[in-house]
Parts: sequence; structure tokens; C-alpha cells
Amino acid sequence: MWSFTTGENVFSCPAIGADGTIYVGSKDNNLYAINPDGSQKWSFTTADPVVSSPAIGADGTIYVGSWDNNLYAINPNGSQKWSFTTGSYVSSSPAIGADGTIYVGSGDDKLYAINPDGSQKWSYTTGSYVDSSPAIGADGTIYVASGDNNLYAVNPDGSQKWSFTTGSYVYSSPAIGADGTIYVGSYDNKLYAITEEEQEYDLTISSAAGGSVFAPGEGTFTYVEGTEVNLVAEAEEGYRFINWTGTVYTVADVEDATTTITIEDNYSITANFEEEPSGGACFIATAAYGTPMADEIEILREFRDEYLLTSALGQALVDLYYRVSPPLAEFINEHPSLKPIVRLGLLPAVAMSAVAVNASAAEKTAILVLLVLVSVAMAAWTARRRDRGSQHTQP
Repeated sequence: MWSFTTGENVFSCPAIGADGTIYVGSKDNNLYAINPDGSQKWSFTTADPVVSSPAIGADGTIYVGSWDNNLYAINPNGSQKWSFTTGSYVSSSPAIGADGTIYVGSGDDKLYAINPDGSQKWSYTTGSYVDSSPAIGADGTIYVASGDNNLYAVNPDGSQKWSFTTGSYVYSSPAIGADGTIYVGSYDNKLYAITEEEQEYDLTISSAAGGSVFAPGEGTFTYVEGTEVNLVAEAEEGYRFINWTGTVYTVADVEDATTTITIEDNYSITANFEEEPSGGACFIATAAYGTPMADEIEILREFRDEYLLTSALGQALVDLYYRVSPPLAEFINEHPSLKPIVRLGLLPAVAMSAVAVNASAAEKTAILVLLVLVSVAMAAWTARRRDRGSQHTQP
């Protein structure tokens, strides 16, 4: 139909105004406004290349970034409305929120939220450059990718909602489906589909002063005022502890967890918990190794899931561990000099677990049988000791 020649390469994606005007940037440092017939309407010159794709506001203002570190707001007639200076180049294409806030990334590792008057609302720092263009969800969540291999979900107030790690850096801009699924590409050769679904868990509650156990919505847990309580969310993957202090009616969307809960009165407690990717916390080992992602902890988790949680005795041992280990883990965290000693003490358990989880199917069966036999022997020995004790106490 026609072609329009700029002075350099065109990496910018065009945007089209309500009147049909086409806006596009060029590496010749210009943003061009082109009439529907292919003739130039005007050009706006920046100090460096314009590879950012322009976005058009409801009032017709054109927003575009430049390698001169600025985001520009340009009036429909081609005059500058304002400019906002970031700490590095702006290749990211801006996105405009329902309230008029402009979101744009920069090579200084930041996502910026800019008010319609050009003042900064907030900035969010990622681990690397942000060349990706933000996408805005129906609830106002801003999704943006970074060169640190992550896609970030940022709340409208600038706080992090979550991050998702891919196998390589992410230059792609995310897109959001009608059902809320976020799609983004990565240099690891993959397109990812990411959801924000929450998973509900059943709860059990234990108290140092004794008390009832209930599932959400099925009653009130009665306890003594000021009692410290451990709230345990129970799922197929394992267990996790929730931490709070004070008067609480509802716990929702709890992400991180330790142990101590102090509740002052009698309440009915309900909760929704986000799924824990690691499948349950190993408190003492996490304190010793300093991260829940340590290879040794993964081996211990696999042993727990493949062996302990498959038998009643193993489940009882896991229950006991999750009740007594958090205070010990807290003590270890408060005394870092103990960490090397605890790691040394865990070596036999890690070594045994590694042998077990890497065993063949036949070997695993043999280990399970051995565990059952040991459990039966321990139960028989305990029962015999009790019988002998009762005989000695008879008159």
C-alpha cells in the first residue's frame, strides 16, 4: 500500500491512534507520526535511538521510551508534555493502567510507576535489566520480566506479589489470557503458561495447654488465653507451620511460615494457604544449611515422601518432628556457630536417605519391608515392656 522510510532500523512496534495516525520509533532517535496515507505528520527527536514501542493514553498522549534514559509524554501535535528520567536506557514499552499510571522498565533493573503528570509513584527493583514491556491484570497486578530469568508479579502499590523463574533471561513481554493465565517466553526455548491458583488445606491445631482439633468451618478451637499454639496446615505433600501473634479471626494467603502463635480468646479459624513448592518445611535442616533449596534437604524430603509418609509409624514420626523441630530450628538460627555442628550431625541421615531414594524398585521394596519389620519389632518390644511393668506393680 505504501512504505515510509526512516533514517535507521525500526525495532519499535507501531501504535495506532483513534484518528488512524500511526506512531513508531526508529534508531535514528525519532518517534514518527505517520498519516494513514503514509505521509509524515510530524517527528519528535530524542537524544538516542527509540526502540521502545509507543503507548497511547485515553487523552491521546503518546508515551515512548528512549535510549537516552527517558520516558517521554508527547502531545498529539508532536510537542513534549513531559519527560521522566530513569537510571539507564528505556527499551521497554510503556503500559497504561486504568487510573492513568504509566508503567515502564529500564536498563537500571527497575520497573517504574509514573503518575500522569510525570512524577514518580514508585519503583520496583528486579535482579537485572527490564527490557520487557509490562502487562496489567484485571486486578491491577503488573507483570513484567527481567534479565535475571524471572517474571515478576507486582502489586499496584509497588510490592512484590510473586516471582516465577525460567531457565534463562526473559526479554519477552507477558500477555494475559481471559482466564488470568500469564504467558511469557524465555531464552531457554520455552513458552510458559503461569497461573495464580490457590490450594486449600485442611488444618489441625495443637496447644501446649491441650485442646481440640478441627477442620476449617467445623467448630471453635478452645485454648487458654495467652497459650502458644502451633497451627499446622496438612496437605498431601506434607506439613507446614503458620506464624502469628495476637487476636486473629481469619488467616489467608500465608506464604512463609515458622511456628509460634499466641491467641488471646476463643475464635473459629479458617484459612487458605498458597501451595508450598518445596512440599513441606524441613525446619532443622533448613536452619543448618541456610536455605530450603539445599541438595541435602531435597534428599531428606524425598526420603520422607517415599518412605516415612507411606506408613502409619512414619507419619507419626513426621508429625512429631513438625511439632518439636521449629523451636530447635529457631535456636540454631539464633546461634549461627551451631550450624556446622548440626550439618555434621545430619550427614548420616543424608547419606542413608541418598542411598534409599536412589535405590532400584526392588531395593526400595526391601527397605520398606525392613522398616515395617523394625516398626513391628519396636511395637512388640514396647508392649512387652508395658506388660512387665504392670506385672511388677501388681500387689
